[in-house]
Amino acid sequence: MSDSAGGNWTCLLCGSNQRILAIRGPDYEYACLPGSFTLVRCAQCGHISLDPIPRTEDVAALYPPTYYTVNPDSPLYLSGFIYETKIRRDVERIASYVDVKQLRSIVDVGCGDAARLFQFRKILPDTECIGLDFQFQQQLVERARGQRISLVESNESDLNGLRERAHDLMIMSQSLEHLRNPIAALERLRTKLAPAGMLLIETPHCGGLDYLLFRKRYWGGYHLPRHFHLFTKDSLARVAKRAGYQVVKQGSLPSPGFWIMSLRNALGLNSRERSRSVFEFLNFSNLVAVGTFTGVDLACITLGLSTSNQFVLLKPDNSF
Repeated sequence: MSDSAGGNWTCLLCGSNQRILAIRGPDYEYACLPGSFTLVRCAQCGHISLDPIPRTEDVAALYPPTYYTVNPDSPLYLSGFIYETKIRRDVERIASYVDVKQLRSIVDVGCGDAARLFQFRKILPDTECIGLDFQFQQQLVERARGQRISLVESNESDLNGLRERAHDLMIMSQSLEHLRNPIAALERLRTKLAPAGMLLIETPHCGGLDYLLFRKRYWGGYHLPRHFHLFTKDSLARVAKRAGYQVVKQGSLPSPGFWIMSLRNALGLNSRERSRSVFEFLNFSNLVAVGTFTGVDLACITLGLSTSNQFVLLKPDNSF
């Protein structure tokens, strides 16, 4: 394919080397690197991935100090009432999937600020809580230690701090798509799950109304160049089964963030800092914007339609 950037691309899902251009564009949000980045679609199975996948040593450069998770000046920085409400509802939703009172060990892979673990600690005073991520600020580590939450600097390759066949619930929220090889990561995680344990994954879905409207260029779920792999519900289930899991439950989740990011991209608003634009109300702290797009997605879910955010609950296939 002449439009693709990579010369040795191979589909992670089916092994084909035939691909077609999906989209090409810059890092709209943070301008971490100059130039354009390319997402391709496998001509055989339809899986979408970045081409080329960055080398391990190049990944850190994709997350500049202006990135929204660590930059309070970003319009997408998560804090305050909306964020606290989301985290509380996330934990309530997880508790509707599994009997959390029976959990002896919870692991949040790619936990960021560990907000879910702090929320779990409020209702599970004796459950082991472990958070994994590339790095943590010392202040957060000390706060977590005070709540008997272990924060471990690790990645999907080594999984430092996790025991074999020992953890009852593992969570991967908006992190699978950032991995160079999601299948290998899922296989490693399976060895850490207890035989009756559960793995909950949340990841973008190439579907939903915002995807249909913005898929030709500006869809926030592309998150160029940080989302290396993008899944449909079918392809995510196939990946899970290939990695040695059985699907327990699968469905759609509201995703006001992708609506907001898509519109910001289309309007030329960066996510490093707020501008003087009248459209800056499109941010993660604006109750009207977040509430409106949450309502749109909830209506879609009620009607049996997909959104651009999905979840899958998995259990190990112990025949592997």
